[in-house]
Amino acid sequence: MGQTMAARILGRAAGTPEARTGDVLLPSIDLMTCLDGTTFIDDFNAEGLRVWDPERVIFCFDHGFQPDWMPVAAVTEHPKIRAFARDQGIPPENVYDYGRNGLSHHIPVEQGWALPGTLCMGTDTQSATMGAANCFAMPCMYGADAILLTGKVWMQVPECIQVHLTGRLPHGVNGKDVVYRLIRDLGDVVNGRVIEFSGPGVATLSVDMRMAICNGAVQLGALTMIFPADGVLMDYLDDRARSSFRPARADADADYVMRYDYDLGTFDNLVAGPHEITLVRPVADVAGLEINAANIGSCASGRLSDLALAAEVLRGRHVHPGVRLFVTPISAETANLAEREGILRVLLDAGATITQPGCGGCYSGNLSPLKLGDGERCISTSVETLRGRMGSEDAEIYLASAAVTAASAIAGKIVDPAPFLQKAEVAG
Repeated sequence: MGQTMAARILGRAAGTPEARTGDVLLPSIDLMTCLDGTTFIDDFNAEGLRVWDPERVIFCFDHGFQPDWMPVAAVTEHPKIRAFARDQGIPPENVYDYGRNGLSHHIPVEQGWALPGTLCMGTDTQSATMGAANCFAMPCMYGADAILLTGKVWMQVPECIQVHLTGRLPHGVNGKDVVYRLIRDLGDVVNGRVIEFSGPGVATLSVDMRMAICNGAVQLGALTMIFPADGVLMDYLDDRARSSFRPARADADADYVMRYDYDLGTFDNLVAGPHEITLVRPVADVAGLEINAANIGSCASGRLSDLALAAEVLRGRHVHPGVRLFVTPISAETANLAEREGILRVLLDAGATITQPGCGGCYSGNLSPLKLGDGERCISTSVETLRGRMGSEDAEIYLASAAVTAASAIAGKIVDPAPFLQKAEVAG
């Protein structure tokens, strides 16, 4: 049988063009992207070690903004990263410090590091996000030392599942909703395999949408997800790609263990949680639950398309007086684009609090003022709904798209965003 995208990427990286499912390889990586909470720096400094290629290592300040009380505090960690980069010869532009910062698995796509056909590793659980760029991307949280030292990683070519897409998502439905549908439908069968997307429906999804979908790999139980390289991606990379690349395609007879067909037109807004992300339901099942807080941002959201969708819902309206709404752009570039397009003005006029780029309120250890108290309920676009994730263990976190979250912030309770979107369309 033919090769999957995963087999082709890993085989090329290992110098084995005919790699097959189950083969054990030692491929060379193209990129290591690191968040701002590291352990390997201490090991490298203590042993006098050098990274294999300073040009292929980037750091992104996205988590550790608390000054001094976190286990990984900005007052100690950020200077250590800056010093490490200087000592190792990592170029200054590879350190996405304040003013250029963003999520460590969004920046590589946005800034043209993660390219089609490449092998990218990251020190964050959500590193599969980069698979939107037709690369094989996965987390390496506990193997970073060896990979940074050698530039190689032992891999077994994984089994792959093909998800064939047709149609187009309805207005107001986005990548978050796709993730929840896949969790609901495929959560019991993925089991560490790779999901590869195909079909004419792919062309209807922006790169933003693709990143949001790939971001859900861990929650779905996938090793990673990979989108094909098509015209949408090529246009996106046209003025971003930092080097030449060879896209990876799947053969027509690729060795998939399963195949699923989805019409994107059948997707709808869904809600996950509380406490368990596998608890996925239609909005109607939880509609009417009062909320105290709403959060738009984190690595699962906060992209320009998410902020624009929230602004569409919030334009000319105001956040419910009993709700505090926080919005965190995923990167400095996204924040700048949102400001230029007037999106941030709409959000601020509606009563949202805009925070600095990064993970935002997704985790209570971050700098965001969003901290849930006992008995509070929050609806969020973030990546996890675990008990205690955003503050009190007695609080509830529901996860949904930017449209659902923005509409719920207006209503003071979880609601279907359709009426708000319809009114926005009429007003427009």
